[in-house]
Amino acid sequence: MVMGAGAIGSLIGGLMTNAGYNVALIGREWQVKKIRENGLHIYGLEDFCVYPEAYMEPIEADLIFITVKSYDTEVAARVLRMKEKSVVLSLQNGIGNEEKIGRIVGIKHVLGGVTSQGALLLGPGRVKHTGSGKTIIGELDGKITEKTKEIKEILDRSKIETKITTEIKRELWNKLIINVGINAITAITGLENGYICKMKNLRELSRKCVREVLKVAEKAGIDTNVKEEGVLNVAKLTAKNRSSMLQDLDRGKKTEINEINGVVVDLGERYGVKCEVNETLLRLVEAMEAAKK
Repeated sequence: MVMGAGAIGSLIGGLMTNAGYNVALIGREWQVKKIRENGLHIYGLEDFCVYPEAYMEPIEADLIFITVKSYDTEVAARVLRMKEKSVVLSLQNGIGNEEKIGRIVGIKHVLGGVTSQGALLLGPGRVKHTGSGKTIIGELDGKITEKTKEIKEILDRSKIETKITTEIKRELWNKLIINVGINAITAITGLENGYICKMKNLRELSRKCVREVLKVAEKAGIDTNVKEEGVLNVAKLTAKNRSSMLQDLDRGKKTEINEINGVVVDLGERYGVKCEVNETLLRLVEAMEAAKK
């Protein structure tokens, strides 16, 4: 079951259905209606249409992917219908989602994950697959278990290249650092990721954001392996992508600014690290959200 029929959820659900797996996609009424009527269309790297089961309420499942926005994590977790051995894999932005889910369903059921798959939601039931990046999953305690191996096999068979890590918390922070250095800047400017590399002022802005979050990570005891140039390299590799935050603003939706730059500011206050650039971007995106309401 995939909880969340947005860009990433629809892409993952579509790829798994296309590989022959029985997938239930959980979304809002307008999403479910379109998918039931017209199917789920995936364009881009490969064009196909599939018909996953589509519901507005969760069903019991052995494997549950959480792909909702981070601010909806607890709401989604509360309505899950768990089996005794159900596994819940979070593929979301931000940090702390796994713990939120674990407090509700039991931490033993929860895995962490990050994905670099690129997806653009064209409309309900219509997704463009803009890039095939690696997906990384892992147990929160760092163990490599049979269930992680089984999930990797399912994803690999679905053409979602997957790696198992013993350092999932580091990977979650790495993804946060990348998002901090890209998402808000693209959302405010309205530009694709590649412009961060092309334009000197945006490069420097990204570097300053990343320096702040790296200082916070160090204070938090997290040994990250993504630095300033690594973030710029991701922007280059995803040059034609429109970040999820930019897509949200384009559609007048609430963004994950509080779960990305906002969490950096909050942790900075806790650890005594000034995060003035991230706070400025936070306030600007909040203002843009308010103006679009």
